[in-house]
Amino acid sequence: MRLLILEHSLHDAELMFLELKGAGLVFEHVLAEDQEQFREALRQGHFDVVLSDYRLPGWTGLDALKELRAIDKDLPFLLVTGTLGEEAAVECVKQGVSDYVLKDHISRLPAALKRAIHEKNLRKRAEEALRLSELRNHDLVENSVYGIFRVAADSSFLDANPALLRILGCASFEQLSSLNLVRDVFRFPEQHAQLSASCRELGQVHGAEAEWRRRDGGVVAVRLNLRCLQLAGQLDCMEVIAEDVTELRAMERQLRQAQKFEAIGQLAGGIAHDFNNVVGAILGWAELGLEQNCANPQVAERFARIREQGERAATLTRELLAFARRQILQPRAVDLNTVVGGVASFLDKVISKDIELKVITAPLDPIKADPTQIEQVLMNLSINARDAMTGGGRLILETEMVELDDSYCRFYPHVTPGRYAVLSVSDTGVGMGTDTRERIFEPFFTTKERDKGSGMGLATVYGIVKQHGGLIHVYSELGQGSLFRVYLPVMEGNMEGGFSGHAPVASTAEMRGTEMILLADDHESMREMARQTLVGLGYRVLSACNGEDALRLCETDTPAMAVLDVIMPKLGGAATAAKLAERFAGLPVLFTSGYSQDSEGVAAAIANSRYLQKPYSPTALGRMVREILDGAAKTATS
Repeated sequence: MRLLILEHSLHDAELMFLELKGAGLVFEHVLAEDQEQFREALRQGHFDVVLSDYRLPGWTGLDALKELRAIDKDLPFLLVTGTLGEEAAVECVKQGVSDYVLKDHISRLPAALKRAIHEKNLRKRAEEALRLSELRNHDLVENSVYGIFRVAADSSFLDANPALLRILGCASFEQLSSLNLVRDVFRFPEQHAQLSASCRELGQVHGAEAEWRRRDGGVVAVRLNLRCLQLAGQLDCMEVIAEDVTELRAMERQLRQAQKFEAIGQLAGGIAHDFNNVVGAILGWAELGLEQNCANPQVAERFARIREQGERAATLTRELLAFARRQILQPRAVDLNTVVGGVASFLDKVISKDIELKVITAPLDPIKADPTQIEQVLMNLSINARDAMTGGGRLILETEMVELDDSYCRFYPHVTPGRYAVLSVSDTGVGMGTDTRERIFEPFFTTKERDKGSGMGLATVYGIVKQHGGLIHVYSELGQGSLFRVYLPVMEGNMEGGFSGHAPVASTAEMRGTEMILLADDHESMREMARQTLVGLGYRVLSACNGEDALRLCETDTPAMAVLDVIMPKLGGAATAAKLAERFAGLPVLFTSGYSQDSEGVAAAIANSRYLQKPYSPTALGRMVREILDGAAKTATS
């Protein structure tokens, strides 16, 4: 321990040395007798404690303390003096003297010295702990993902962390300082007024949400926590912690939209399933009536009109199934550019001359899709664009390849990262407002005049795109036209087989037969229409309303094939087919259904089976039954 002793009396200094040594303290010392020696000692060396007399020639111990504090604010300073009144003692403590010891009680010096050094060490540890705490807090604020800042009463920024600069798109605090929280940042100033009033009333506000404008003009959604505080020289200041929730709110909107369309799709799909059976029966009976009344033109014409209206109803049903994503697809490798070229050739003939059609294509990977459905998507979007340009304009069809990464897909539930082929359809028409954009994919929603549109065009597009694992975006403003972008995942690996062509129409004679057919369908009118069709073609028919009845009918008879509805009470089509296969090995099966989430894979999962989608015509049923039976006969003889 090094001591600096300021004492003009050598005798008194010797007494201090003796007392300290007697207490077992080991120390080195420098003795300064006047002001010059004291200053020189401070310049030359480092000391742990200063011991000073109060009364010195020409100056005092308090004068020495002032000079010491100008150099070292923390070095312990003890007064060792002969006499010191109470007022002087109080003044010394105020000036920063660590302690004082009267020379008459010099024995207190070792204890006072030890205490002063101990207190200095405690202060050092406390200051170091405070420094580390401030460093941690500073690091926490500087690296926080939340924007943290203070604003004055006039809404000018006092300070801010880097996260706030990122949220507002500022490169430096100087750029931020040029902004005013109310005038430049809050998108709706009344939100700031309301939050400020609540904060002044309650002292703090938690979890409030608002919209801010970025420096580049963009808009961000933020969740705010505010606290009123008083700073030196600043009244009515406010401290704010801001969380950027733009991505979160976007994801929530996407999820709500998806859930809404899923609920509507469930309803639409359920209605379409039941309606399919009704429409199928109407079409079937109309075709049978038309064939039986060829000799009576007046009656035949009425049956033809019934069939025409039934087909319109069937089209509406297919659109509902497309929206509900419950159509049966026939996917294969498709070149989207080929589809665009084919549709563009057709559009060139049907759109008016005052609409300019422009096609821009880029090299694309093939997509796994049903080409008929993709054509319908492009046709619906193009016709919709045409109708939006009553005074002429420009229609642009464009394709490109994009890569969607994880960060992008976080915004869109059910979309997986990967390569996508993008089909864009843009127009220069009337555009849409926010309320319209939020509803355009709802079934039967339309902005067209009565009888000018069914409201199913964009709903069908939405369902087809979703069923193909893609997504669709729409960008539109009133008076600025619209842009639809359809993202379709590209194919991984090669598809087996191609897209089968349409079978040639068979004559009634070619569809006839005498085999026994097992028919099971829970819809009575549909089942009866199918039964009469098959009986009229010469077949023997076992008719059942569910799978269990079908199995009972086969206990005494052996069918040549089975026609089974996929969804039936008691026992469905797939389960019935499995039990029939146990009894009759190799029995061919034709599955029918208006929709089913599993229908697409039923025929693939059951051996010797085909699929016929409702509503079907008597001709389609007769042709497929004959094809299946002929195919089974060839297999048996080979």
